[in-house]
Amino acid sequence: MSEQPTSQDPRQVFAAELRELRRRTLKKPTEAALARKMGCARSTVSAILNGQRFPSWEVTEAFVRACDEDPAAWEARWLDVSRRIEEGRHGYDGVPFPLQASGPEQTPNGTMLSARWYKDNREFYEAGSARICRARSEIRVTYMRRYPPTQYTTPASAAYFKSILDWAGEDTEDERSVRRIIGIPDRNGQPDSDMLAWAQQHHEASKHLLNYEASVLKWTPGADGLNMALIDDTIVFLAFSGGPRQRLNGFSVADPTFMSYFAGYFDQLWAALPPLGDYLQEVGENPQRDP
Repeated sequence: MSEQPTSQDPRQVFAAELRELRRRTLKKPTEAALARKMGCARSTVSAILNGQRFPSWEVTEAFVRACDEDPAAWEARWLDVSRRIEEGRHGYDGVPFPLQASGPEQTPNGTMLSARWYKDNREFYEAGSARICRARSEIRVTYMRRYPPTQYTTPASAAYFKSILDWAGEDTEDERSVRRIIGIPDRNGQPDSDMLAWAQQHHEASKHLLNYEASVLKWTPGADGLNMALIDDTIVFLAFSGGPRQRLNGFSVADPTFMSYFAGYFDQLWAALPPLGDYLQEVGENPQRDP
C-alpha cells in the first residue's frame, strides 16, 4: 500500500510518489546508490525524498531511470506539480483540469488524465521547446495562423520554431521525422503575400533537411486554426490563438490514447495535401494577378 502524505503541499505529494517508486524497485537502492546512478550528491537525493526540494525535470528523469522505470510516464506528474507550485507562489488556487478516461482505454483504478494549462505565449512555447528537445522519433506539427511567425515572433516562439529544425537536422543515427502542415491563407484563389513569402523562405531554409517535410493546406477561413504539436506517441500540445497577433495559450496532455485521436486527424490531412515544394512551384507557374 502506498503511503498517503499528510500534507497537501505538492512538493510533499510528489516526494511521497518518488519514495513509493523507490520501494517498488527490485533492489531497493539506498540513497547513496541512487546518487551514484544519478551523478549527484547523496544530500540531493535525501532532500528530494524528504520533500525539502522539488527537483528539476532533469533530476526527476535521472531519479526515475535510476529506479529502472520509464521517465515518460512521470512527465505529466512533474509538469502538474511544477504548475501547482508556481500557482501557489503567486497566490492562485492552481486547480487542475481533469480529463476522465473512459471505455477500454481507462487506466487502472479509474485514474484521471492530467492537462497542463499554459497561461500565455511564453509559457506555452517554452514547454513545447523543452519537450521537443527530448523527442525520440517523431514530431508532427501544424501552423495555421493568419500571420507568418516572423510578424509576431517573441524570444520564446523563435526558440520553439528553431528547436524543431535543430532537432530534425541533428546528426544522429536515430530514425527521426518531422512533418509540418502549413496553412496558407487563400482568398479567391490567391495566397496571402506575407505568408507566401515566409513559406518560400522556410522552404529554402529547410529543404536540405532529410528528416523534415512540410505540406500546405490552403486556409480559407478568416481566423486562426487550432494548432497542435504531437511529439512521439506520448504527448499532444494544443494551441489556441486569435485577436492580437501575440495572443496564444493552450494546454498539453501526456497520454498516448488521448493524442492518438489527434494523430489520426493529422495523418488524414497529411495524406491529402501537396508538399511545400510542389505548392510553391504551382504558385510560381500561376503568379498573382494584379487587381
